[in-house]
Amino acid sequence: MTCAAFVMVMGAGVLAITPSAQAENSFFNSAKKALGTVMGGEASSSGDATGTTGTKNGNLSGLSQGVVDDGLRQALDKGIGAVTAMLGKKDGFNADPVAHIPLPATVKRAQTLLSKAGMGSYGDEIELRMNRAAESAMDNAGDILVDAVKKMTVADAKEILQGPDDAATRYLQKVSGTRIAEDMRPVMNDALSDTGALQLYDQMLGQYDSLPMVPDVKTSLTDYATDAAMKGLFHYLAQQEGEIRNNPGQWTTDVLKKVFSAAQ
Repeated sequence: MTCAAFVMVMGAGVLAITPSAQAENSFFNSAKKALGTVMGGEASSSGDATGTTGTKNGNLSGLSQGVVDDGLRQALDKGIGAVTAMLGKKDGFNADPVAHIPLPATVKRAQTLLSKAGMGSYGDEIELRMNRAAESAMDNAGDILVDAVKKMTVADAKEILQGPDDAATRYLQKVSGTRIAEDMRPVMNDALSDTGALQLYDQMLGQYDSLPMVPDVKTSLTDYATDAAMKGLFHYLAQQEGEIRNNPGQWTTDVLKKVFSAAQ
């Protein structure tokens, strides 16, 4: 169950902004207790930093596994939705300083040689169209990530809860990265073809190959653009995860409020 992924987000989110270390530890322990309750485990009645015994555990026990699962799933789905919407809009990749996909280094060299030879260069247009293709692939990538969230187990959530700020992102990359790349590659290829990037690329290489004594620069534009798009996607998923972890204001639905109030 994917939602569980953000148990840690919840705990760590308040951790970063609560006024005292004591309160931080209390909330983090409460989040772990929430997870333990869902798993059917026993939470210690004396381990929390506030000195209360049993009260929080009792509140958490009052929540059904379904409620906790829904809250956690909403958290992770929210992050995925925010990132794919941001990158999937026009110029989401193209105008972003981190996610922008530049020309492959070998193609840049070819463009330079073509310019010096006084021949036309399609480099800028190819670069733009690669980024447009990446933007168009985000809907499918989001669907795959959401599916991975649905399949996440409570045991996965426990490991993520105890992990670093990007633990959920690492998990999603591990379990869905290959599938996203495999799914994105034909989407990227179609998008590159539809935008004319592949045709321009072939024309550019045709001009380049007509030059004497130049090194081979042939590369798979589709593979290159797919790999670059993946890097941008997971970079911002990690950033969004950190934001959700450290900003409880991100929890805006009734279910999320219910889960968090019970954990406090």
